[in-house]
Amino acid sequence: MSIKPINYNLRFEPDLERFVFNGVEIITVTCTSNVKKITMDCAEIEISSCHVECGGKLIPCTYATDKSNEEFSIFLDEKIKGEAIIHVEFLGTLNDRLLGFYRSKYEVNGVTKHLATTQFEAADARRAFPCWDEPMAKATFEISILADKQFTAISNMPVSSKKKVDKDKKVLYQFAKTPAMSTYLVYLGVGEFEHIAGRVAKTQIRVITTEGNKSRGRYSLELGKKLLKSYEDYFGIPYPLPKLDLIAIPDFAAGAMENWGAITFRETILLYDPKTSSTRTKQFIAEVISHEIAHQWFGNLVTMKWWNDLWLNESFATFMATKFVDIFYPEWDMWSQFVDDAMVTAMGIDALKTTHPIDVKVRSPAEIREIFDAISYDKGGCILRMLEHYVGEPNFQKGLKQYLSDFKYGNAEGKDLWNAIGKAADMPVASMVRTWLKQPGFPLVHVMCGNGNALKISQSRYLLENNNNNDTQDNDRDHLDTTSARWHIPLSLESYGNVAFNLKKESQQHQLLVKKKSTTVRVSNPDNGGGFVVNPGRTGFYRVMYDDSMLATLKPLVQEKTIPSMDRWAIQNDLFSLCVSSADKPVMDYLNFSDAYVDEESYMASLNVTHNLSSLYFGSFDEDFSVIIKKYTTRHLRTILDRVGWDVRKTDSHTDGMLRATVISALGRMNDPHVTDEVHKRYVKFLESPESLQPDLIEPICSIAAWNGNTKTYRELIQQYRDAKTTEEQLRFLSAMCGFQNTRLLSRTLNFSQSDEVRSQNMQLPIMKVAANPHGKKILWKWLQKNWVQLHKKVGSGNPLLNRIVASIGLVVDDSMEAEIIQFFKDNPAPGTERTQAQMYERVRIHSALLRKMRVEFKDG
Repeated sequence: MSIKPINYNLRFEPDLERFVFNGVEIITVTCTSNVKKITMDCAEIEISSCHVECGGKLIPCTYATDKSNEEFSIFLDEKIKGEAIIHVEFLGTLNDRLLGFYRSKYEVNGVTKHLATTQFEAADARRAFPCWDEPMAKATFEISILADKQFTAISNMPVSSKKKVDKDKKVLYQFAKTPAMSTYLVYLGVGEFEHIAGRVAKTQIRVITTEGNKSRGRYSLELGKKLLKSYEDYFGIPYPLPKLDLIAIPDFAAGAMENWGAITFRETILLYDPKTSSTRTKQFIAEVISHEIAHQWFGNLVTMKWWNDLWLNESFATFMATKFVDIFYPEWDMWSQFVDDAMVTAMGIDALKTTHPIDVKVRSPAEIREIFDAISYDKGGCILRMLEHYVGEPNFQKGLKQYLSDFKYGNAEGKDLWNAIGKAADMPVASMVRTWLKQPGFPLVHVMCGNGNALKISQSRYLLENNNNNDTQDNDRDHLDTTSARWHIPLSLESYGNVAFNLKKESQQHQLLVKKKSTTVRVSNPDNGGGFVVNPGRTGFYRVMYDDSMLATLKPLVQEKTIPSMDRWAIQNDLFSLCVSSADKPVMDYLNFSDAYVDEESYMASLNVTHNLSSLYFGSFDEDFSVIIKKYTTRHLRTILDRVGWDVRKTDSHTDGMLRATVISALGRMNDPHVTDEVHKRYVKFLESPESLQPDLIEPICSIAAWNGNTKTYRELIQQYRDAKTTEEQLRFLSAMCGFQNTRLLSRTLNFSQSDEVRSQNMQLPIMKVAANPHGKKILWKWLQKNWVQLHKKVGSGNPLLNRIVASIGLVVDDSMEAEIIQFFKDNPAPGTERTQAQMYERVRIHSALLRKMRVEFKDG
């Protein structure tokens, strides 16, 4: 950059009646070479005046905005060099699209109120003030906000002064100067806020809410204090700012945003009530707070140079969030949940040809928004977990500390972190990691017994769809020929019984770094009992394909629980994925192997087998052969329900409540007579006495009541929605309203989702829920076509909610409709969803191929 911003002096005056804001900025810049034109990022802002000073004199200039390129250019009459000062006055809109500087609406005692807040990541600071809106352009910020006297103003730093102006009608808030930071981390908030506060050493920490909600911030405040101290200790660097605010926002598109010193959250991800909140809500709050506080160092203190390293910010925060929540709540079994959630989700996308590398080329704001996905968050987190296991936890932490120390208040690239960890561990980290970052996908490790005592291990890229398929829509800009794909795989083997390997042994595990397409491992006593597991603890990001004889050996080890729960989970999870992919494995292989889990007691294995069997059943809902799958599924689910029961017990683990809800939901939708009868009794009692149902069971009970319900049930649920006191409670009933078998009632729910009674941040939930309802496929695509223009306008381009809506289409169509859907999006462009569309088409083809495969298999059977 020939022009580098040094400091922004910003003053904002928001008007929450007309939903506009006035702004004044004075930017101090350094021109490293002679310049005659200054160009900044700027969108949806009207410039009212501009002038430039350099060398103590005013430089004559003209200026213009370019809406299509989101630019503001200043044309100078003479060239300047060195330090210059840019003065700009402007007017903007407090939009209702949940990005930039926007407004949020809520009610207090029936009175409608508004607040103003910001969401600038990835490239929307330009909608609040002209700036250099990219991570490398770090500068300091001096921010002031002029607000009506009934409001409180919040920014990244503490208030340094407050004074009344305009005959005491307004208050001018001046905030302390920030450290050097990127524009996407700037925060502005104005509203009628209340808060609770605490301290961690010299740092003030607050939970800030709208009126009447601060009491539900107590859990988050106490957890935030513990996390802040723990991260300081882990990184060896004190938290860099004087204060940390955790702010609950009524309308928020994402889950949370790590603005430095002023983290914003959806209300449902910050506010917790032990009487009404579910187990899952408490856990999710803990995970997200941990994730965002990790960002205060990793992302805010040290920031990526460009968005291709976005994954490093997000995956690191995802990984660290799990690490620290697991420390505080070991009974939650967080690493098992991480593998069952983050790894499965990431592999589900990364097994597509339309995936992208972790380190992906990014050329525009629309492309930046596209990569806020499970590859950047979940796959990246899994790679970091694999790396920590490979180098050892002490070396991993040592390298992180050095990296943060070397680049604090500046910008860095991924290679800087790999070099630091590699140096700490004295291991080839950079070359190993590069194979996981620069190419899309992940390996399938084939394990076969060879002649004699030889174990043959080979790798190939794992794909759900046959690679020979000539796609209609193969938009994979980062596609890699699968025949050339190679990874440096930190491969581990764990033996049971008499089996032994000629490898380096650490504890019970044997390790090697597999770089070639294939390799051979010598095995001792392979036929004298026992067996072995590849990728024990599922620390490696790869799937394993055992040959049939090995699976037969592993099945009794699973059934007798000889091997750990993580490995019991992994064996069936890999087998399931192979059975539903283009691999030549019958689905019946998985159904038969699932018999080994009938008496399974671990949460993650029980839950994943439940999900897998249920997905096979509901995915073939209208097929004659679904009765065969239903037999296996109900047997597994009834065994779990017998174990966990209907009601909370003193002996319950943290995960029992979540498993109970999942199993009741699945059995209810499979019309299990015992569950149907019990749900009806409990639902009727709940309507009379809401406290009769524990929070974990309200949504599943109401959803199954809807499944068996009618118009009367619909009226009851919508009244529960309207009477709900918290957003969390509202969302339970909104979800339940998507559970009907009656398509007319499902259409009513979809229409209701577009009404003023449902916040725009939640409007995608009914669409996704109806898509997951097997009866929803009859109506959803037609409803989306009819309502698309209004829906798209309401969500707005660049909103992450739009990608979720597009993805939901894949659940309700088949591959015969692909050309129709492609034409629809040509006629109705949705910028920023191109990759999601391509992935949706591919998933549709995969599911359609699976159904055809199953029809043949079960017909022959």
